[in-house]
Amino acid sequence: MTKVGAAIRGFLNPYVPEEIRDEFLLLSAGQLQEQSKLLFLAFLLTTPCAALAAAPDASLWVRFVVPAAMALFCLAGYLNLRRDLRLTVSPRRARAFLRQATVSSSLIATMCSAWCVYSWLGAPPDERIYYPMIIALGAFSTAYCVASARLGAILNLVINLVPMAALLFTSGQRMDLAVGVSLLVAALFQLHMIHKQQTNVIRLLSLQRQSRNLAITDPLTGLLNRRALLDTATELGAQGPIRLLLIDIDHFKAINDAHGHDQGDEVLREVATRLAIKADLLGSVARIGGEEFAIIGMAQDLPEALALVLLHDLRTAAMPHAAQVTISIGLADGPVADEPAWRELYRRADRALYEAKQTGRNRAVSFANLAEAPDDKVAAA
Repeated sequence: MTKVGAAIRGFLNPYVPEEIRDEFLLLSAGQLQEQSKLLFLAFLLTTPCAALAAAPDASLWVRFVVPAAMALFCLAGYLNLRRDLRLTVSPRRARAFLRQATVSSSLIATMCSAWCVYSWLGAPPDERIYYPMIIALGAFSTAYCVASARLGAILNLVINLVPMAALLFTSGQRMDLAVGVSLLVAALFQLHMIHKQQTNVIRLLSLQRQSRNLAITDPLTGLLNRRALLDTATELGAQGPIRLLLIDIDHFKAINDAHGHDQGDEVLREVATRLAIKADLLGSVARIGGEEFAIIGMAQDLPEALALVLLHDLRTAAMPHAAQVTISIGLADGPVADEPAWRELYRRADRALYEAKQTGRNRAVSFANLAEAPDDKVAAA
């Protein structure tokens, strides 16, 4: 494909990154609904002027039928858009609405363009110049309002302005030629502005997505951070009891002291990767500070046996510093309806983790077993 062809294709169908595609659709549909309501209302209020502006000897179709059809169409559109169409919650609805808007706005453009062409052809020479002004105002207003449906904006400008520009170019009048050129230049400028506006919206949504990701992820490991873990816990807690595994790398300070912080960071990344792989589809993994990690999920979906799997996997894994790494794990279950409930669950898991470290490390302890055991005995999970 040539550079010109690629540029045209990019203009007609701008690239939207997949991670923000649905968000872009929802935003575009919401904006289009609000702006189209005003557009329909404006056209409804101005359609009586069409009968007044028609040429004195114009046909009944030009003077009354087309304006009446426009008025009914705009009234129906306005009333429909006043309803809650739930466009900002359903990408499927949003996509369908953008397609419908492209079709309906093109239908309006066709009716307006036909009215102006017939009026031009039947008007006295000294009145013809008013029709390019009328069609230009309507075309530019419509293109701006339906800019979220880019194809609709392009079709509106083409359908409205090209027939009128052709009449202006072929009239033989110097001023008509100047007006025709001005209309096309203005249309190209508006298309450029629509393209720039949508490009800026896409860039803004991408930056917002990056900011949200940075706010909820740990920069070293790419896992969720402590704040995101709380949000995940409250979301899961609405569905039932959840299970929390607190994981701490044993003697991590010794790794940093012996091999340096760079090697320590590599160990953290390796541990994070292995935790994420083992917990895949079972729960969410987070780094909550230093050498401490957490896995959270629904109690019925996140088996306690995962703790034993993690202990074995980390103990036998090859690590960046060429030495063994072991972990200690504390487990706790419970409902999480709000932040205080989450703090209580976290306290229990932390208490179990403390016991795991105090009783030799490289083991997992369940708070349920801990609570049932005598003070001098701790049951390993």
